[in-house]
Amino acid sequence: MKPKSLLVPGIAGLLLSGCQLESGPVAQTLAYVGTQASGPGEGVVAIRLDAANGSLKSLGVMAQVDKPTWVLADPAHRRMFAVSEVGNDGKSDGAVFAFSYDQETGMLRANGQGASGGGGPTHLALSAAGETLFVANYGTGQVAAISVGNDGRLATAPTSIAAHSGTGPNRRQKGPHAHGVTLDPSGRFLLSPDLGADRVFVYRVQPGPRQLEPADAPFIQLPAGSGPRHIVFAPDGRLAFLMAEITGMIFSYGWEPGKGKLTELSRKPLDNAGYSGPPSGSELAVSRDGRFLYAGNRAADRIQVYAIARSGALALVQSIDCGGKVPWGFALSGSGKWLVVANQGSGNLASFAVNRSSGRLKATGNRLELGKPTSVSFTDR
Repeated sequence: MKPKSLLVPGIAGLLLSGCQLESGPVAQTLAYVGTQASGPGEGVVAIRLDAANGSLKSLGVMAQVDKPTWVLADPAHRRMFAVSEVGNDGKSDGAVFAFSYDQETGMLRANGQGASGGGGPTHLALSAAGETLFVANYGTGQVAAISVGNDGRLATAPTSIAAHSGTGPNRRQKGPHAHGVTLDPSGRFLLSPDLGADRVFVYRVQPGPRQLEPADAPFIQLPAGSGPRHIVFAPDGRLAFLMAEITGMIFSYGWEPGKGKLTELSRKPLDNAGYSGPPSGSELAVSRDGRFLYAGNRAADRIQVYAIARSGALALVQSIDCGGKVPWGFALSGSGKWLVVANQGSGNLASFAVNRSSGRLKATGNRLELGKPTSVSFTDR
């Protein structure tokens, strides 16, 4: 089933929404925010972060998209992509949108929309050259590859779709739920954590039309009830880190790029031994130098910082209040000096200064009220 047209493109739509398009100084960094908001006037929000003090300013809704829970900026080509997380009921496909962005104003120009290849798209990854967009469809448990033209226009249908399989013991694991898509640093493999199947699926990315084929080891199995969510790589490509949402466990893996193979090295719970409530892990990010891992703990409303040993083992450096409730997502700025958290539960963004020597975070006290924010993507990477 074709996705509904959810976009109000162009300047006219922006003016009608009452958007303030302001040109910011060089010291201000542009970012886009995805949200769970739905309805007229809601969608992808542009913000500016002041690189001097971490203050946050909204530029307004730049594109009206229904439930744009994940956004992804492509600074190399000044493009931005967003999912529309509809179709979780399995009755329709979700949608993916493409835009070009203006660095000075934050304004978005529509570059088309296409079917996501399944229901409930929730995560995106982009090839290094920017010619292929990969999407995880949570609702129906599929991943897809979608072509992006030289002009930035998005193909209306995927070139390749791969369906997951598997279940788990938790009530949320009655079928597969592809929650993430991540390319390895070589760009030859796509990894997809599946919350419903307790598996990380591994695909070989074939050139040309970007077909997805199962790797020689097509998946790794996690402990029952783990609920894998997102996986990230260290910059040198030796290590990968996986967040298990349901158990709140971080897994460290060694990565063999020649074989497309993950080998578990260690695991670390988000919560201490005295915690008795249900865990809930969210986002992960690795510092640019590969020394620190940042993790979102939604159960405790905290961001946790870990030092990464060469062996892949993690040592807790800091656990800090997230500046709100339910830290759904966050992102490091391209400079690595700032981290902005999307607190879905309290409806706000919060900024933190990053000490790049120690990895520690310092709350700036700067917050921005925003309805149900879930992801942040900077344009200065």
